[in-house]
Amino acid sequence: MIVRNCLPTVAILRTALAAAALLALVGGASAQDKPAAPGPIVKTLLQATTTADGKAFAYPDGKPLVTARLVELPPGGEIIRHRHAVSPFIYILEGELTIASDSMPTQVYKAGDSYIEQAAWHSGRNLSDKPVRLLSVYPSAEGVALSERPQ
Repeated sequence: MIVRNCLPTVAILRTALAAAALLALVGGASAQDKPAAPGPIVKTLLQATTTADGKAFAYPDGKPLVTARLVELPPGGEIIRHRHAVSPFIYILEGELTIASDSMPTQVYKAGDSYIEQAAWHSGRNLSDKPVRLLSVYPSAEGVALSERPQ
């Protein structure tokens, strides 16, 4: 009689264990489970094969070096005429930046805009009454100047 009562109990126990294993595999919830952390929100700012003035860019030979700068330009401020061996990625964080270039009409970039800087000689000005803040990222190589100024 004991044996007959154990067989159904063993069968029930096996079924319960199988159900518990299945719940564990499919992520059964319990009072102690916490929801998964939300994933990142990704927004592509720019994907480009050319500079703002349409020139193809290439990275220099040598040991890679990336330089990232935060630049703030006060109202009325100016970034003097220059050009780059490797054009940087620019992201405008705040304000409006006016770029004058030898290769294209004057451009105004506003907060949230991004671009690969012109290959030609250019300068920047803050013509507003608020500061301009921008992120400038130079993908270059050791020993390569970030910019050059006219002689």
